[in-house]
Amino acid sequence: MSDRKTGSEPADGTLLASFRAGDAQAFDQLVERHQASLLRFATSLVREAARAEDIVQEVFLRLLRKGPELGSEDSAGSWLFRVCRNLAYDTMKMETRELARRERLPVAESKTPDDVHADKEVLDLVGREWQQLPEREREALWLKVHEGLSYKEIAALLDIKAGTVGWLIHEAMNRLTTQLRRAQAI
Repeated sequence: MSDRKTGSEPADGTLLASFRAGDAQAFDQLVERHQASLLRFATSLVREAARAEDIVQEVFLRLLRKGPELGSEDSAGSWLFRVCRNLAYDTMKMETRELARRERLPVAESKTPDDVHADKEVLDLVGREWQQLPEREREALWLKVHEGLSYKEIAALLDIKAGTVGWLIHEAMNRLTTQLRRAQAI
C-alpha cells in the first residue's frame, strides 16, 4: 500500500477520531499509511535502519499518547514528519554528547571482583530508589536524562508547564541523591 490515502480511504483525521473512539484498526491504518515514508525519512537523517525504526516507533507512540487535533479531512503527515525529524535530531544530539562524554572519560583500569560487586549493589540501589520516585518525577527525569528531551518538549508530552518540568526533575534528583547518601553509595 502506498503512503498516501486514495479517494476511497478515510482521511487521517477521520482515522484518528475513530481510534480515539476505540477503533484500534483505525490506528493500524494510520501506521500502515505512514510507516514506510517515515522510515525512509528517519533513515535518511540518522543513516542507520535500527535507529530509524526506533524513532518511527516513538513517533507512533507519541501519536497514541497525544497526537494532533485534526479535522475529519486533515492529514497527520506533517505532524508525524515534524515529530520524526525532532526525534531524529534529538537522537543524533544525544549520541554526539554521549560520544564526547566517553572521550573525556579516563581509561578505566580493570576492576576487581569486589569493585564489580560494589557497582552492582549501587546499580540495584538506584533501580530500587528509581521505582520509589513519584510517577511524574520519574517520567520527567527519564525523558530528560534518557531521551534527551528539552523541558519544553517534556512539558508538551506530559501536558504541564515547562517550569513544572524543572521542579519535577529537581525533586527527583534530590530524592535519589538523599537515598544514595543514606546508603553511603555516594
